[in-house]
Amino acid sequence: MSLVDLANTKTRVLGWSAVMGVAPMIASAIATPGVTAALGVMANPVVGGIAILATIAGGIAGNMAANDLGNRMAEKLAKNPNILDNHDLIKAAGEALGYILKNVATKSPEFTALALSKNSSTRDLDKLAEKTPEYWQNINTEGVDLSRGLNISEEQLTLIFSADAAEFDRVTGLTPEDWARFIGEFAASEGKSFDAEIVEFVAQRLYETFPQAYREVLKRDAAQGGEKFAAMLLNLHQIALADLKDLGLQNGEILDKLEAVATREHICQVMAKLGAMEIGIRDDLAQIRVLLERYIDPTAPGLPIPVKSETIIQDRIKDFTGRKFVFEAINEFLRTKQKGYFVLEAEPGVGKSAIMAACVVMLKRRCVTHFNSQPDGIISAETFLENACTQLIEGFGLKDKYPRLPENALKNNNFLGDLLKEVSAKSSRDKKIIFVVDALDEVDWKAQTSGSNVSYLPNDLPDNVYFIVSKRPEFLTMPTANKTVFDLMKYSAESLEDVKAYLAKRTERSQLIQDWIKGRNLQREQFVTAVAEKSEKKFIYLRYILDEIEGGTYNDVNLNDLPAGLEEYYQKHWGQMKGREDDPLLELKVRIIYFLSQAEEAVSCRWLARSAGEKNVMNVQQVLVKWNSFLRQEKVGKETRYTIYHNSFRQFLEADETVQSAGLTLEEINDDIIDNSTVGAPL
Repeated sequence: MSLVDLANTKTRVLGWSAVMGVAPMIASAIATPGVTAALGVMANPVVGGIAILATIAGGIAGNMAANDLGNRMAEKLAKNPNILDNHDLIKAAGEALGYILKNVATKSPEFTALALSKNSSTRDLDKLAEKTPEYWQNINTEGVDLSRGLNISEEQLTLIFSADAAEFDRVTGLTPEDWARFIGEFAASEGKSFDAEIVEFVAQRLYETFPQAYREVLKRDAAQGGEKFAAMLLNLHQIALADLKDLGLQNGEILDKLEAVATREHICQVMAKLGAMEIGIRDDLAQIRVLLERYIDPTAPGLPIPVKSETIIQDRIKDFTGRKFVFEAINEFLRTKQKGYFVLEAEPGVGKSAIMAACVVMLKRRCVTHFNSQPDGIISAETFLENACTQLIEGFGLKDKYPRLPENALKNNNFLGDLLKEVSAKSSRDKKIIFVVDALDEVDWKAQTSGSNVSYLPNDLPDNVYFIVSKRPEFLTMPTANKTVFDLMKYSAESLEDVKAYLAKRTERSQLIQDWIKGRNLQREQFVTAVAEKSEKKFIYLRYILDEIEGGTYNDVNLNDLPAGLEEYYQKHWGQMKGREDDPLLELKVRIIYFLSQAEEAVSCRWLARSAGEKNVMNVQQVLVKWNSFLRQEKVGKETRYTIYHNSFRQFLEADETVQSAGLTLEEINDDIIDNSTVGAPL
């Protein structure tokens, strides 16, 4: 690698670093709920990068496209002469590189094994890591050519400008080849030479984790008051804001929000909001992730995951904690089996869907993905077959051969079986074709051909094809050969530790929860231990309770009075919601939640109002606020639609005792839904 190439690599890294530094400032400012509501942008779930860029672009004279705006900003930042002269930016990037070499590459079990096989010492890379910041600082970029662009793809723009920290962690940046050339030159400057496989391994780690490590460096600095890098971030933000004004940004509300990020304190607040990484490089799952990534090609395009499945993944991965023992079992299954089914079994509420979502994330979305969900109306075998076949066709370059699915593709698993043989034959032998399919118990298998497997799962799999599926511990007709069942309920001690870790993480990040604990003269450890016991190791309980503590629901309640277990939680909340018999909204409260529980897809306020015979849509909105803990929201156009968050609450509502206390029947509710569908009630 010539000195010119090395200088160009440094320039490109700094350009990427500048864009990645300023994007969280912009995303955080735009993605606050008040702003997004006013601008008609989705605030929850998390605002995506293109939505943020489109929001800004819509306020620019001339209506610039979102992608054009993102690339224009990236180009201006990367070519700004102040970037190359910014000592703090150079230092932050150098610290991130050193962090990866020391903590991500050399401490991985794979690297240790690789180094031993090549008769190389891990200490050599450790020494290189220690010298990285200084070496990086001294690369001379004087007279470097700034005409070379960053070529940021649409997918990367979406991730960089997302308000979701988990999305940001999927940013990659330079290519593995770029990093390999850098490592080779760096090693040569120190009189060292590494085996090609070692260089390739380290380059891959740099490719995958540089953005995460860079952000981690900035977050650590923010936690210390922004002593080293806050001024640099503020400068980058001001450069980007000036460029936006030059482009003709007219929207005063957006300008006000962007200009509000104007002090060191504001910068530190923004960085603190970025939260823990999706599955962070410091997390104990980092090594597991490295192991799982061996089975897929991380440089291949991600498979086209259905929007509703992606929404569920984003929701379930939030605050994901632990479950290392489950992923170790999955890794062992993939490592030792030639093909087959890994069946994760567990009771409702203990986090099966979160585990499956984390699995998809750790496989970098290079697996065929399908999340069944009764609340979302994803319950048919046909929907699974359509999703699976579509992902295989598009992911393995078969679109020209199959421009559309054959007529009988969704009637049975014959076409899926043929596809699996085809893609298996053309796949690399050291990579695996992996399916992740959640909640088989929610499939309407009675609508299938008699005697068929749930979702028409194929009995015979080609070699190197694996299904990771989840279900409740109930009988379902499934393939029996090559099946490994993992009963999560047998891991009580491990699950309790994960529950406590989740509680500790949420408590540490929430000042409101800390205030609640202090207000009752408790120690944090007391709170964690007591709530862990009450949860019965069900993560859905923790999510409900902690959200409601933050929301003020339990301001007048002591620790001992918190509900014990998910069933008691539902019972208490049901009693509170029914409230006084003279409540004018009592009947509407009950009917609304039952309409939601029986709806087969996400529905709007207008649909609920019409179904309940309520003329005032604002009354329905009031009721939905009361049920907020149990609802998931999604944006369709400019309209918000609602579904029941977790199927366990739907089942609670359908229990005989609950139905009787509601004073209505499910038949009445379903009849009303059918009537409204007939007359064209809006979703």
